[in-house]
Amino acid sequence: MYRKLCAAAAMLFSVVMLLSITGCSMKLSVDDSDSDSIGEQTAVSSKPESGSTRDAYVEIIQYMDHTGLNKCCDGIKACLDKSGIRYDVTVGNGIAENAVNECEKKAQEIATNGSCDLVIAIGTPCAEVVCPTVTSSGRIPSVFCAVTDPVGAGIVSDMISPGINCTGVTAALSAEEQLDLVYNMQPFITDVGVIYTDSEQNAVSQLSALKEAAKKKNIAVAEESVEDPSELAEKASDLMKRVQAVIILPDNMIAKNSWYITERSIVEGVPVYGVTQTQVSEGCLAGYCYDFTAAGEQAGEQAVQILHGESAAQIPIINKQGYNLYINTDRLNDFGMMIPDGYKSKATEVSTSYEQQ
Repeated sequence: MYRKLCAAAAMLFSVVMLLSITGCSMKLSVDDSDSDSIGEQTAVSSKPESGSTRDAYVEIIQYMDHTGLNKCCDGIKACLDKSGIRYDVTVGNGIAENAVNECEKKAQEIATNGSCDLVIAIGTPCAEVVCPTVTSSGRIPSVFCAVTDPVGAGIVSDMISPGINCTGVTAALSAEEQLDLVYNMQPFITDVGVIYTDSEQNAVSQLSALKEAAKKKNIAVAEESVEDPSELAEKASDLMKRVQAVIILPDNMIAKNSWYITERSIVEGVPVYGVTQTQVSEGCLAGYCYDFTAAGEQAGEQAVQILHGESAAQIPIINKQGYNLYINTDRLNDFGMMIPDGYKSKATEVSTSYEQQ
């Protein structure tokens, strides 16, 4: 009898210990009640399990508030929503320097606190400070969107194999195609003007590409650099007195304030060519325009790949292609011009009252 009692006690002890261990394990896997809310921006999410985005939390940092970058953010959010991934958005405010400082401050907080699983930076000036800051922590990967020249900006070292815990989607337009459009719309053109923000590496990079393309067509490029929106109207007027057309580059400060330039177009009698759908509908004559929403969706897909366990360092940079041509029919009439035959079939005609899609 004594032996039977000892055996039963030993078995009971084993069962109790097994239940205790199992219960502890289950609690660790499901109890998330101690996490802070997203609204307080202090949530510390556990790293997602391999092949899963369970409880993944993403910080989206956007350089500034303008239509192009907003569309990028919308595309990113749509992709994250589809995958059930939580996120929060920070948008830099004010002039360029203030916006950069706000983006950098947010990135430093994230790198220090480890408060998210991944960071997405929208816009070149934002990505320049955000991506290196968060990836230097060694814990948090980053994805960028709407960056014109990520290698030239020093964000990554290679487009195919980024080499650091960072990947993304570029926003570089073809300078040759933009210049071909101007040349075909105005076959006798000899001088084009460019007005840009010289502190934005994205604009400087595109200006360099435009100059190379202009050499091949024997077109001179006159340039005006600005730092503050208050300079735009005066500098645009001065520039238009020296050229037959003005080209707007991918430039965040100009994108936010391009109406200063387009309103001078009729006054000075000089067509302006834009790089966003908004710029064309606001008064540019025409432009090959970047599909920001699609780019945002692609960046969101990259983020989901990483949260499923892939390494950002091994995901190639996506060089976004497939730009859309928009032509403002009101401006065509103002300048007594017609759409060249080669562009009619691929152009979307808009007017200054065109509603943005």
